[in-house]
Amino acid sequence: MATSVVGEVNHVIGNLSRALSMMQQTEKLARQYHVYHQALWAQLQQSEILIAQGYVQAAFEIQESAFKLIEEQQLHQVPMHEFLLRVRAQVLWCWNRLDEAEECAYKGIDVLGNIDPSKHLHSYSMIARIAIGRGELDKASKVIEQIQHLMKQSTYHVDWTANASLSLLLYWQARNDIESIEQWLETATRPEEACNHFSQLQWRNIARAQINLGQYEQAQVTLDFLDKEAKQHQLVTDRNRNLIVEAILNVHNRNEEKAKELLKEALVLTNQTGMIGNFLIDGATIGHLLANLVSKSDLGDLERHRAQLLMKDINTTQRSRSVHFNEEFVEKLVNHPNIPELVRTSPLTQREWQVLGLIYSGFSNEQIAQELDVAGTTIKTHIRNLYQKLNIANRKEAISTAENLLQLMGY
Repeated sequence: MATSVVGEVNHVIGNLSRALSMMQQTEKLARQYHVYHQALWAQLQQSEILIAQGYVQAAFEIQESAFKLIEEQQLHQVPMHEFLLRVRAQVLWCWNRLDEAEECAYKGIDVLGNIDPSKHLHSYSMIARIAIGRGELDKASKVIEQIQHLMKQSTYHVDWTANASLSLLLYWQARNDIESIEQWLETATRPEEACNHFSQLQWRNIARAQINLGQYEQAQVTLDFLDKEAKQHQLVTDRNRNLIVEAILNVHNRNEEKAKELLKEALVLTNQTGMIGNFLIDGATIGHLLANLVSKSDLGDLERHRAQLLMKDINTTQRSRSVHFNEEFVEKLVNHPNIPELVRTSPLTQREWQVLGLIYSGFSNEQIAQELDVAGTTIKTHIRNLYQKLNIANRKEAISTAENLLQLMGY
């Protein structure tokens, strides 16, 4: 127990190498004395430490060993089984294996049962994040309500609240709910340091909120602090994630060259971590930069291959968001009592609705042409027509119009 506690203290204060060796020693002692629940705890801690160090595949293999220990010692109903499923779900989400991540989250709820519903927060946070990633905002909204209810009912450690807050922020970002983001930022916990994975996540949440609110100078200060702390404590996976958020900040600051440099650095780290989920959640913002990096041969072979796979996944995710603008949806939309008269009196063709949906999903003109298998000049004509019919001036207004229509329809 003493070895375990010393190891956990080192983990929390950012001494990862020391923490890992202590947890390996804890596991060895626990197995020697047949204290198997303590051996399981030590494996879980090793897994989290290895993830923080960027050795995500090694962490995944430790988790496999932990699942075997649960089977051998019949530890299925202990809360640490849910902890294991939770950490596994986070890795699977970051690897964009969403179906498996979702399965782990639901299993975690089953393991804990109804004994203490407050402990379901992590699982609900993961389920919400997966729904948001798939563009299923109607499904996500129900889970978000559950998360907010749990956070009001119980007091949680920042490790738990930071994870839940990420899902909340991604949901509000998808809904362009600036007011909720502003309210969250006003009351957000600000840890004194960022020397472990959960304080890094909380500060990264703060940076994301600042970017969404247009507080770009404050966001840069936050990200500089995060970068310094991540380097000092060798938090490789967090540094990987931080680079992507900083790239997004530079896109908003209209400094795309700097954003591309940051993405290149993030892609190099991703060769070690395999973390692609953090690219995908902001794919609409950075997708065109990845395409630019690939087309200009600015990347090494591994990074180019990774960027190409990311672009494919981003397009798939964006496409799932645009399916709302199919014929059935459009028919309901134009007959809905809340839809503005302009939409009814100046109806778009089905093709123009498709184009609007793809613009909303973040597709460039070139990507829309590829998706619909038509010439680029044809797409420009469709865009010009829909702008005239809906009395909008530019792409930003088109996205805002599509967002408003979806919200009126309850999406």
